[in-house]
Amino acid sequence: MTEASIDIRRAVPEDADAISTIGTQSFKAAYGDTADAEDLILHLDDYFGLDAVKSELDQPGRWYLVALIDDEPAAFTKIRDADKPDCVPGARVLELQQVYVLPDKQRHGLGGQLIDASFNLAGFMGVEGLWLSVWQHAPWAVNAYRKYGFEQVGTADFKLGNTVYSDWVMYRAL
Repeated sequence: MTEASIDIRRAVPEDADAISTIGTQSFKAAYGDTADAEDLILHLDDYFGLDAVKSELDQPGRWYLVALIDDEPAAFTKIRDADKPDCVPGARVLELQQVYVLPDKQRHGLGGQLIDASFNLAGFMGVEGLWLSVWQHAPWAVNAYRKYGFEQVGTADFKLGNTVYSDWVMYRAL
């Protein structure tokens, strides 16, 4: 059996459709059974609708990295320069806002490779650390982030459609 070729690169505008698809499929697979159907539709459109992704790709202070398996987009991460919650230490930090892998491409190490690439990008940019928010009732995600050195430093509200959830805020110094 031939081993798949995995590459990670910065996203370009032509990746918008793939990012939209990956985000939608991944979010639905992970959280679709736990969210109100209307809230889910609103969230998917706001964050992963094609127009939303195209707009984000053009925004300063936003960086998307795409992981490809045999030249086909299979995962992405989004890093952004955004206001941080008070519980996050440091003056110059970036948010690791999204890490999504197509459901049928999981277990290839793509998420971890994207997180490592995010650390590299943040380090190159000279920031002190990365922070993220993760749903408190998603132990698989919380444990994955802990594996990469993130520690819980507080909580923050997360709006999914019209419903507000409480997320853990996690931080990792570089």
